[in-house]
Amino acid sequence: MLQQLARDLFGAQNVAVSSPTWLNGGTELWGINLAYNRLFILGLAVGITAAAWVVVGRMKQGRRMRAVMQNRQLAAASGIATTGVDRRTFFLGSGLAGVAGVAITQLGAVGPTLGTNYIIDAFLVVVVGGLGQLRGAVIAAFALGLLNSFIEYETEASLAKVIVFVCIVLFLQFRPQGIFAQQQRGLA
Repeated sequence: MLQQLARDLFGAQNVAVSSPTWLNGGTELWGINLAYNRLFILGLAVGITAAAWVVVGRMKQGRRMRAVMQNRQLAAASGIATTGVDRRTFFLGSGLAGVAGVAITQLGAVGPTLGTNYIIDAFLVVVVGGLGQLRGAVIAAFALGLLNSFIEYETEASLAKVIVFVCIVLFLQFRPQGIFAQQQRGLA
């Protein structure tokens, strides 16, 4: 419904977004041409990931988010306003999605169906990394990105996606909880 609303309001055609002039061009490092806009996206991703790690792992709001996620009833009984935590978590996630949207505008034209190109890869990164594990998601993103790039270099893009998906299925057969399992307490 949101995609159709965006089509109705803004049109179905993809729109090119012009980059700031300081993101034009590139530099060469070890024989590889690195575009400034790609380096900006990399730096933005590292900065946002570090900020998310600090918020979720070190701040009071992050502890509340984890408590509500792991056991909502116990968190509420402990005096945490779970609806407020849900609201702030939603705002944080929406802000992160907005930053990602800004970063993606540097890669190409923007349209209502832009996110569909990335949703499967993002889901696989979360599943392979382990649900609720930021470091697992980061490691899985690097590993799957490198694996896909190396396979795509030797084959073609669609075959590389299939091979990476088969590798993920095989990996999940041996580690269904992902790289890092969510810590749980209880009787074993």
